[in-house]
This record gives sequence, structure tokens and C-alpha cells, in this order.
Amino acid sequence: MYKLAVFIAAVCLLAACSKDNITPSPQGIHGLMPLSVGNLWYYTKKVHDSATGAVKATGMDTIAIVSQVSINDVVYYQQYQSSIYINAPSFFANIDSNTVQKIDSATKYTFFKKVNTNQGVDSWADTVTSRCKGKNELYAYAADTTIGSYSGCLKNEVSVNDCTGQTFEKWVYFLKPDLGLVRIEHYKVNSDKVTYYLDFEEDLSNYHLQ
Repeated sequence: MYKLAVFIAAVCLLAACSKDNITPSPQGIHGLMPLSVGNLWYYTKKVHDSATGAVKATGMDTIAIVSQVSINDVVYYQQYQSSIYINAPSFFANIDSNTVQKIDSATKYTFFKKVNTNQGVDSWADTVTSRCKGKNELYAYAADTTIGSYSGCLKNEVSVNDCTGQTFEKWVYFLKPDLGLVRIEHYKVNSDKVTYYLDFEEDLSNYHLQ
């Protein structure tokens, strides 16, 4: 209940809603991500050595949809990712058939976007870095990509910048519509501040959809 109250307060602050607007909703918009309580995705994770690029550790990760809440006729689905611990809950929503929105640490932003031409999509303040705080920038690619056995995947990339404009890490997401994220890649900047190395990647290994 405390986590849900934190989320409601954050969304009300962003959307200027009142408590009377918050009611359970049976379903959300059919969009890129299959969002339903009980959906679960399993990933294999490989962590790489920054110097050699060799795999130095392996593990597992999961993303689960654990609850839902409706705010101003938008249905948000609380997601839990086992590899990431945050104090406040995190939520996904299909805003339309081409747009997945996320609320994370009381920040609302476009998480994933399907586009017809390569383009920048959104930017928002970075709130979880030890560097001087800058902004995150989302860039979407139009071409389909094949990831493993999954064809027709879409690619989005998030550049994380500090207050000087230096991009010091990148997140790359590959999403297959109606299935979900099939690969997550995380890159960190090298000491030359120009090139990047693959910190880790996660590949979809199994899933359970309602």
C-alpha cells in the first residue's frame, strides 16, 4: 500500500489528478508490450570484462508484471525487475499502439517507441547517477532487427548524459511487438570518453504471458 501511495502521489503531481480519478481498470490499450498482471519474462545475463570484452560472469534476470492501476483513463502496470532494486515502484503503460510509457522514481517518460524514420523521441532528467545530473535521450530506429530466433524486433537506444553533455552510458533495447523485450544491452564509456564497451547483455530465454 505504501508503494502504491507513492506512485499515486507522483502521478498526481505530474498529471494534476485527484484521488477520485484513481479507479481499478480491467484492461489497457493493446500496444507494443503485452502488459497484463502475471506476465513474466526470463533472461540470461552475461557480464563482460571492460578490458578484454570476455564474459566474466553469467546469471539470470526476470521482469514480472505484478499489479495495475488506472490514472486518468491510462492503465499503468507495475513491473518488478529482479536485478534492479529501487525504493519506489516502476510502471509501464501502452499509451498507444506505438508508444510505451514508463514511470520510474516519479519521472514519466517514453520508454519505447515504434517509428517510421530514425529519430530522437524524448529526453528527461537523469535522477540516478553519481555524476553531475544531466539528461537521458531516447533515440528510435525504424528498421527491423533479428535477435537470435526473434525476427521483426524494434530497436531503441537511451544515451545517459551528465551535466557537461558527456554520454557516459547507453542502454539499448530490442523489443518484439506482442512479445516484449528480447534483448537488453548496457554500455559504459571507455577512458577515452569516445568509445564504449559492452558492460552486460540480457537475452530472453523464456516467458509466460496471460
